[in-house]
Amino acid sequence: MVIDAMLKSRPISHDLSQRAVNKVIEVGYHDIQKLGESSWEERTMVLKDGGYNRYREQGATNLGDLAELINEKYDGDLNNLLKKAHNDRDETRQLIKEIKGLGDLGADLFFNNVQSVWPSIAPFIDGRSLQTADKAGIGTDLDAIYADLGHDSTRMSRLANGLRIVNIAVGVFMVLGGIAQFFPASMSTIIVGVYVIIFGIIVGGLEFLPNVPDYVYRYASFLFSFLGRGAFYIFVGSIMLHDNWFRYVAGSIIGFIGLGYLALEFIPSIEPPSNMREADQSWGAEQV
Repeated sequence: MVIDAMLKSRPISHDLSQRAVNKVIEVGYHDIQKLGESSWEERTMVLKDGGYNRYREQGATNLGDLAELINEKYDGDLNNLLKKAHNDRDETRQLIKEIKGLGDLGADLFFNNVQSVWPSIAPFIDGRSLQTADKAGIGTDLDAIYADLGHDSTRMSRLANGLRIVNIAVGVFMVLGGIAQFFPASMSTIIVGVYVIIFGIIVGGLEFLPNVPDYVYRYASFLFSFLGRGAFYIFVGSIMLHDNWFRYVAGSIIGFIGLGYLALEFIPSIEPPSNMREADQSWGAEQV
């Protein structure tokens, strides 16, 4: 699971990262002993064969460091990390982030999955998926959600991963809706289509970034507030509502999600998303 989180926390497509994970498992690198015995060149070739081309060299280095850390610090068993953290989620996060290649996003992805076998981590849903849970009417009270799932950590893990897909789906609908603008083609529909495709790539791509760059906060800060994102979704959805049924469907879905975001802005009990708070901190740091 830690290898899965490490590889998927890079800003590449889900399909490519999953192919790389499958390849790593296929050659047996999920066995920490076999991973530790592999050479850097061998790990690089495995990642390359899995389509992990852009980050294969750094990934190979991180996998080697992972094996070394687990063997030396945890006697070859990552379960000892949980014991060292006294089954405490915050302590576990601090220790798991000592693994090179795992930032905050990687730790969240790891927790989403590992709670199924480390019940003391449950209930856990990463911040962005928790926002989606609220929009879907599930709520943001993790204890209540966990109780509704019968305190089943496996079901909690499935929910956490499923909600992240919903965030990506909005970006996919934008891209497909943008492509639909090209048929029939005119200068105005092509221009609108290109912009909508770019918007979709940005919205979906944010889910794959290990850390959102400061310039994204600076130039697209509206994406990191309920009000701004809601207005943006409604705008994009509205410009797609014309001519054929697919544009109407995609535009309506995006627009309704935007309305959900607007509603969240006026519910005091729901805190702003964590990435909005990070944006505030980064601005303050730059000004100092």
